[in-house]
Amino acid sequence: MRAEKQKITVTRPLLLTLLAGVFALGIFVGAAMNLFTPLPENKGGAAGSREGFRFIRTSQEGKNSAGDRLKKELKPFQDRVNELVENSKESGEATTVSVYFRDLNSDNWFGIGERDTFSPGSPLKTPIMIAYFKWAESHPLVLRTTLTYTAQEETAKQTMPVKALESGRAYTVNDLIYRMIAFDDAAAYALLRTNLPAGRLEKVFKDLDVEYENPLSLHAIAAFYRVLFNASYLSEEMSEKALRYLYKSTFKEGMTQGLPPNIDIVGTYDERAITGPGSDEEQGLYQVREFGIIYHPNRPFFLGVMVKGNDVTSMKMMVRDITRLVYKEVDRQF
Repeated sequence: MRAEKQKITVTRPLLLTLLAGVFALGIFVGAAMNLFTPLPENKGGAAGSREGFRFIRTSQEGKNSAGDRLKKELKPFQDRVNELVENSKESGEATTVSVYFRDLNSDNWFGIGERDTFSPGSPLKTPIMIAYFKWAESHPLVLRTTLTYTAQEETAKQTMPVKALESGRAYTVNDLIYRMIAFDDAAAYALLRTNLPAGRLEKVFKDLDVEYENPLSLHAIAAFYRVLFNASYLSEEMSEKALRYLYKSTFKEGMTQGLPPNIDIVGTYDERAITGPGSDEEQGLYQVREFGIIYHPNRPFFLGVMVKGNDVTSMKMMVRDITRLVYKEVDRQF
């Protein structure tokens, strides 16, 4: 005898409930799938660069669609800069002026007293940062290590207003590096240098084929900025991190005043009275120095200026005027 089929009746309310359940299940499954699906890569990036990079060489590539401009050799303009330097010395604005320029696309450069050395100070801060970041590439926890500051660590007068380190307080190495670079913090510099293992700073100089000396010349200082821009010594991530710290410098006179407001600059500034060992004629003089990478839209370049004289205000204006002239000479060729 054939089994009788059982008739199942689905009421309208029950049907609506089942449909709602299926719809909710679909949403849940879809959301779960998205948890395991990589997000689409952001192709934009800061200022038209690769995502996450703004200051290293690879972030500059592709900004200018006219490739011929990137290959173009800059016409010499050293004579114009030298004329400005000589006029400043004749007028008494400065007693000594050194200038170093390098085109970061072609590596063409010129210098005016670029191997002259001035008294010690900020120039060692950039290689110390590089030494710590190189160490951190193989030992990432280095930057999270804490160092305790004591007032005796401060060995030089601050040149910029900063929130001073608190005696007895512990700071991470990363925080101290930022303070040292962005605020020109002498106390952070002393603490970091004291705790950098022997040989690491010297190795940076050796690796970059730079003579280990303090004071450094503009020619030597340029080497550290070049390897950061090219990401040829540190990784791209660490090179970018270093340049971002340099970009955060709180000093906005000197070079910055000689540039259009939309132009980025990464670098360091230092000023100090010359009271250390030296000839009698140097006593009572001051020195101002600034160096960094200036990001002209078509031709980023390194510029370093060191000035010695009696009037710090006039010396800062000298740095400004040299920067303005150099930028103008580069810009008019594009």
